Amino acid sequence: MHNSDKENQKTTDNTAECRQNDNLSALWQAQPVTAINLEEVKSSLRSERTKQRWYMVIDSLAFIPAIYFLINSWDKFTFVAHAMFVFMLITALPLLVYQLWLRRVAAFSKDTQTVDHLIQLTKQIKNNVKIAFITKHSTWTAVLFGYAFLLERYFFGDPTPEKTTKMAIVMTSLSIGMLLWYVWAHKRQKRFERQLKTLEGMAQQR
Repeated sequence: MHNSDKENQKTTDNTAECRQNDNLSALWQAQPVTAINLEEVKSSLRSERTKQRWYMVIDSLAFIPAIYFLINSWDKFTFVAHAMFVFMLITALPLLVYQLWLRRVAAFSKDTQTVDHLIQLTKQIKNNVKIAFITKHSTWTAVLFGYAFLLERYFFGDPTPEKTTKMAIVMTSLSIGMLLWYVWAHKRQKRFERQLKTLEGMAQQR
């Protein structure tokens, strides 16, 4: 092939590529663009700020009954039960601190520049996805701990048949409750993921 033929082919390829890029650009510009409702974003962030503050209080107070029960019932349990409770606290406390850290974005947000509201809300929704994920998987770990404690009471606590039946009823109720909580947390995670995708799309339009 002569050099002139190669140059003509190269020019034809470049022309076709430019035409394709122009068509893609025109198609992109023809896509409908949804206007960002900044007032709605600000309102959502204010609502999220209130909810996250309440969640932080509830999460923190939830440990008080467990610690109170553990302190007052410590002498009634065996060494195995003590080890289980200590392990639970060692793993639960860092998770609590981490969740409080994830909630901080909206909980301590301030009314600053309008453009910052979308950024803050996006960050908090992204953290909400992580919180829902943790909540979802904490359900089956709670069930495992409950059954482990039930086995400990059965082998080391010398329970009466009445107490064994009562514990079995409690664990069955706990299992059903945790299953429902798992489903709720899973749906919540998916909802936050959809919200995050929408907010990220809005951020690209700015």
